[in-house]
Amino acid sequence: MTINKVDWLVIDWGTTNFRAFALTEDGSLVAKIERSLGLLQVENGQFAATLQMILQQWLNDYKHLPIYMAGMVGSAQGWINVPYVDAPVSLSQLAHGTYHLMLPWGAPAYIVPGVRYQIEPNRYDVMRGEEVQLFGLQTKLSRQEFCAALPGTHSKHATMRNGYLERFQTFMTGELFSVLSKHSILGKALPQQIPSPEAFVKGLEESGGSDFTSTLFSARTHRLFSHVEPVHIYDYLSGLLIGQELKQSHEQHLYLVGGEALCRRYVEACEYLSASSEQIDGDEVFLIGMLEIKKVMNCENNV
Repeated sequence: MTINKVDWLVIDWGTTNFRAFALTEDGSLVAKIERSLGLLQVENGQFAATLQMILQQWLNDYKHLPIYMAGMVGSAQGWINVPYVDAPVSLSQLAHGTYHLMLPWGAPAYIVPGVRYQIEPNRYDVMRGEEVQLFGLQTKLSRQEFCAALPGTHSKHATMRNGYLERFQTFMTGELFSVLSKHSILGKALPQQIPSPEAFVKGLEESGGSDFTSTLFSARTHRLFSHVEPVHIYDYLSGLLIGQELKQSHEQHLYLVGGEALCRRYVEACEYLSASSEQIDGDEVFLIGMLEIKKVMNCENNV
C-alpha cells in the first residue's frame, strides 16, 4: 500500500463479508482488504477487536485515520443499532443521521444510517448500504431523477427524484434462489448444473403471475416430464425469480448496480422483457457515495 497517500478508510461490513478500502482525500482507491468474516461471525460483540485485527497492517502506521462504515454494521445485528432515517431522504439528511464513536485506538469512526420507507400504514421497507450506492450513483450520473435496481440476496428497486431517495422496494430474489435450490424439493438430487440460456428464458416467460408459488413448482414438474433438463434447473429457477422481480418494476430503463456476473443476468432479463438497462459497478458508486457523505459531514463540522 502507498501509505503516504492514504487519508481515510471505508468499511463495508455485512452479515457474511467484510471489505475495507484505503482512500486518498479525493476518494481514489489505494488499497483494499476483503475477508469472509461477516458480522454474524463476530463472537460476543467483539467488533472493535475484530476490526483492529483485520486492519492491523494499516493501523500500524495510521491509527489516527478516520473510518467511515456503512451496511449491516449499523443494524440491530451489528456493532451499533443506528436509527433509520425516513424516505424521502436527501444526501444531507442521510449524512446528518450518521453515528459517531471513538475506537479503542483513538481514531474517530462514523456509521451511516440505513433508510426506512413506509409502504402503507404499519408496513415498512428498509435498506442498509444500498442508500450509499444510490447517492453515489446520483453523483456519478449528475442526475437527480432515475430508477435503479441493486441485485443481490435482497434486491432493491429504488426511485430517486429531485435529489431525494424517494421510495424503494425489496425483493428476496437471491435468498429465495439459495433456499429453493439448496433446501427444497426443487433442488433435491440434481446433477452438476450446466448453464442454459434457453432454460433461463423459459423461466422468464413463465414468471410474473399472481400464482407464483404454484409456478415455482414447475421447476419440479418440468424436470419430471423432461420439459427442462435436470442439469438446467438452476437456470430455469433463476429465470422464474428474476422475471418475477423485474415484472413488478414496470420501468423502461434501469441502472443495474452491483457485481458483473449477477448484473449481466439482469441485463439479459431486461433485454428479453424489452426494457433498457445499464450496468454500474457497485464498489465504484459505494465509494463515491461515501465520499459525498464525508464531504457533507465535513462542511457541517466547519460551519
